[in-house]
Amino acid sequence: MNNQTRTIIDFCDVIRDKSSLFCYSENAEAEKLVYLFAQELIIKDNLPLIKICWNENNLISDEDAENTASFHLFKNFTSSMIKIEKLLSTKKHLILVTDLSTLKQEKNNKPYIHFLSVLLRKCGEYDSTMLTIVNEDKIENKVKNDLIPFFNNKFILNGKRIRKIGDEIIDLRYKLKENVLHLEPCLQSDMNKIKEIFSLTPEEKEELDKIVGQSLEEYRTSI
Repeated sequence: MNNQTRTIIDFCDVIRDKSSLFCYSENAEAEKLVYLFAQELIIKDNLPLIKICWNENNLISDEDAENTASFHLFKNFTSSMIKIEKLLSTKKHLILVTDLSTLKQEKNNKPYIHFLSVLLRKCGEYDSTMLTIVNEDKIENKVKNDLIPFFNNKFILNGKRIRKIGDEIIDLRYKLKENVLHLEPCLQSDMNKIKEIFSLTPEEKEELDKIVGQSLEEYRTSI
């Protein structure tokens, strides 16, 4: 298994069964990137898809509707949530939510914000995965205050890099070419080796600390 494949698998482990928000600037290709991550999870985990849309034009067409439930939210928040929870209660799903930046265009976006806050909670209750994006320059205040803090993962997309807020280890470089995702660590450190360190037993960690301590002492006495 090459480093590229390993990195994608490791990243999918980070976003699987959690809610993740990707905050992007212009030309970050965020929508396409998140779609490719969604496809990775759908294929690897055999997940059905739930798509949440603010516009009828974003609904899944009939020919693409197999194993997919598509919801256009428009004054039907309660009935949509009942249907979605029924789906989630039968099997884990991948929930793909349309760009949150477009909520700024709604005259009254409070019902949408409330719906999404409930959906975030349901996603956690049923161990499903939610992915969405937002433009960092167009974040509506209620989205920023009432939604963003409750996502499990928050990522920044900038300069073809993915960085996880609050986690310096996840700093990746990505490239999209002909609908193929290329992903690799920005640092030379192998993510796999880092994960191995954190999975050490207490005895192994103690031995590692002892070796590091001896090395530091030898360096200190040599100067």
